[in-house]
Amino acid sequence: MHWKSKIFSMIFLCLVSCSHALYAAKLEVGFYNYPPMMIEADKSGIYRDILDEVSKLTGDTFNIRYYPYPRISLMFNNGVLDIEPGVYPGWVKNQAVPGLFSVPFGKVVDVMAFSPGKAFLVKKPEDLKGKTVGMVRGYAYPELRKLIEDGQLDRRDAVDETQLLKMLNASRFDQIIINKAVAQYNIFKVSEYRYFELGDVLSSYDVSMRVKPTLDAWLPKLDKAILQLKKNGAIEKIYAKYGVHL
Repeated sequence: MHWKSKIFSMIFLCLVSCSHALYAAKLEVGFYNYPPMMIEADKSGIYRDILDEVSKLTGDTFNIRYYPYPRISLMFNNGVLDIEPGVYPGWVKNQAVPGLFSVPFGKVVDVMAFSPGKAFLVKKPEDLKGKTVGMVRGYAYPELRKLIEDGQLDRRDAVDETQLLKMLNASRFDQIIINKAVAQYNIFKVSEYRYFELGDVLSSYDVSMRVKPTLDAWLPKLDKAILQLKKNGAIEKIYAKYGVHL
């Protein structure tokens, strides 16, 4: 009977192993360089760390590749990418393939940031009347559109958040609109920026993993992992590692 028990145990372990392999997926993920969410230089960042933790829970493999930002949506729509992280459903609802979405794992928050001693309350768009405000070129700020079009707000564009912060530091203007996580990360990393003052929230969106429609059966597995990571505080710790507290 002893040898029979060993055989049954071996068969059981083999079945468990095969079952795990059967349900483990290898998924293509599209990143672009956007610190601290996605950092191409050393292949790190908040989103990579979250996917690493998800992989530990699900057994799935995430093949992360970096592309120019404009290519990400095109590749997703063409079925080349399985996952695009950090997306709010409303941003892509008009695209050819909106995709499916996991439960939210984080937020994208736009805030005011000020030169030292220049902060003031911004509770409504009209509070920015007559001001010169730095913004990222190509970014839409719907709540400010009318003020800009009427010439009541002087919009000054930078190529990206990195340039925007440099311009604020050089006193090109006294206030900017910036992603809160990007601002906190740079304040954490760059000593000259530590005196910048973060002000009121202008917009806030819950972001999820955008998933290819054919992965609908896999999505609950991803949701379960994200919810577990939120519950045990792992996602909050990942954000904090990069100086981000949303």
